[in-house]
Amino acid sequence: MQNKKVYLASTSPRRAELLNQLGIEFSVVNAPVEEVALPNESAESFVRRMAIEKAFDGFNKVAGAKVWVIGGDTLVKVDNQVLGKPRNQVDAMRMWRKLSGQTHSVLSAVAVVYDGEVFCALNETKVTFRAVSEAEWQAYWLSGEPADKAGAYAIQGLAARFIERIEGSYPAVMGLPLFELDQLLIQAHYYE
Repeated sequence: MQNKKVYLASTSPRRAELLNQLGIEFSVVNAPVEEVALPNESAESFVRRMAIEKAFDGFNKVAGAKVWVIGGDTLVKVDNQVLGKPRNQVDAMRMWRKLSGQTHSVLSAVAVVYDGEVFCALNETKVTFRAVSEAEWQAYWLSGEPADKAGAYAIQGLAARFIERIEGSYPAVMGLPLFELDQLLIQAHYYE
């Protein structure tokens, strides 16, 4: 796959780590977009739209034809409520009370833009937390890890000790559904 220009429209070290697992050489392009849901927009539609907007924003920043730009977005949903990144510790505690001892959905969308055409897929993975005490959550907050994570936790970090079961894709919960991405790259003629 040499001489193919691939860009990851994300500064997330987790997404970069996951993309490296596919053995794809890529550059990072910063593509911040305003992450605001439209009125009455479903969580599934929102996460897809964000992945597409990030990929297109990245695509518009790189020069040349025959480039592949990858965008992704992940959110946590419990009881039809979206849990984004916590604003502060109080907000994180509110989220954790909803997650503790419950099963929630992690929606992870990935989009590939190639020569202006967009390919997008969505993964939904179920994550079950054991009952977690307030003291455990307090200690977790003090670690600094949950401050910038959807749902206020990182599956690949210290929160792994709270997770009883996942049904679906571990990489998707980390932030980039690799199976779906690989399928999109096939559709976008990357491997040809």
